[in-house]
Amino acid sequence: MVKIKFTVLASGSKANCYVLQNDEEVIILEAGIPFLEVKKALDFDISKIKCVTLSHEDGDHSKYIHEYAKAGIPIITSAGTIKKLNLSVPEHRSGYWYQFGGFNITPFRVEHDCAEPFGFLIRHDEIGTMLFATDTQYIRYDFSNLRLNHLMIECNYDTDKIDEMVLNGHLHESLRNRIVKSHMSLDTCKKFIEHNMSSALLNVCLLHLSDSNSLEKLILKEVKETVDNTVCVTIADSGLEINVDLFPW
Repeated sequence: MVKIKFTVLASGSKANCYVLQNDEEVIILEAGIPFLEVKKALDFDISKIKCVTLSHEDGDHSKYIHEYAKAGIPIITSAGTIKKLNLSVPEHRSGYWYQFGGFNITPFRVEHDCAEPFGFLIRHDEIGTMLFATDTQYIRYDFSNLRLNHLMIECNYDTDKIDEMVLNGHLHESLRNRIVKSHMSLDTCKKFIEHNMSSALLNVCLLHLSDSNSLEKLILKEVKETVDNTVCVTIADSGLEINVDLFPW
């Protein structure tokens, strides 16, 4: 019986929203789809929602965040994001742990072209430690000593593919340059995974793939070759559910 699961409601340039839940508690990661859709996914039991984490102000991640604020659900985000979105909620600081029910969450700074973007470390007795990071060129921090159990990480584009798009006239070079300075490539993603690999790693879920600048089969193949064969590697397609129990047997 699955104790706790990670569900993809949306992932990509149009919208992003993920749910981490067990029978009693839920946290929402990103607010890029209508709150009504999230309610449906939770059988309308929003009393279980402990918080929503918001990485940054881009609409595909934040469009519906005010609906959570109106519902009185705690929002974990930065001062810079709060200012950009005109939210009236407490700010949270990088490197500090915050507890919401059984979840302990710490934000950390990432590299994106916006006010003050965050990634998140999420700890829970049932899952161990999960890293969630999207919309970032790279991650500057070394988390190898934490022996991460789950990596939910952006893998937005493949360098050869995006350069081919420019060469064929399907992508303007200025947009290509913006993407490579604000999103994570396959090569960068693989290097981060390699550095943070340990025998404790159970799951790698690849977030926010570009529809036009990535090749899903290639990315899945190369990341699987990067990790041990005991690690479950998935791509965050809408509807995906991952068992993130620390002891799944």
